[in-house]
Amino acid sequence: MKFKPEVLIVDDNPGDISWLIDLVEWRGYLIDQVGNERAARGKLEAVQERRAEYALAIVDIMVSIEDIMDIADFNDSFYEQSKDTGVRLCRYARQELGISAEKLPIVCISARDDEGLKESLAELGIPLFGRSDRAIRDFLKERLPKLD
Repeated sequence: MKFKPEVLIVDDNPGDISWLIDLVEWRGYLIDQVGNERAARGKLEAVQERRAEYALAIVDIMVSIEDIMDIADFNDSFYEQSKDTGVRLCRYARQELGISAEKLPIVCISARDDEGLKESLAELGIPLFGRSDRAIRDFLKERLPKLD
C-alpha cells in the first residue's frame, strides 16, 4: 500500500485558507493541520527525530501560542505574543533543530505586508506570501507536483 505525502499546515484559523487546503488536497496530498505554536513545535521535533515527514510546511505568521480553547483572556499581550509566532517557528526549525530546507521546505503566509517580516524570513531562506496571494498558487503548483 502506497502512502500519500503530507503537508503540515500551521494556522489557528484554517477557514481563512480553505482554498489553500483544497488546492493542496486536490494536488493529492494529505493535510496535517495544527493550530498553535506548542503543537507546531511538536511536529517540527518529530521531523527532526525522523518520526514524521512532510512534503512542505505552510506556516501562518500570526498563530496562537497555545490552543485558543485553553485561553480565557484575549488581551493585548496575547496578540503581541502571537503576532510573529510563525517567524519563531521557522527559526526554531532551521536554527535550533537544524532542519534543512531539503528535509522540510517551509513557506509562510500572512495578512501583513511587512518588510521587516520579509527580511527575517529571507534570512532563513523562507518565502512569505499574502494569505490570498495568487503567487502562492503558482508556488504550490511548482513545489507540490500533482499526484495520481
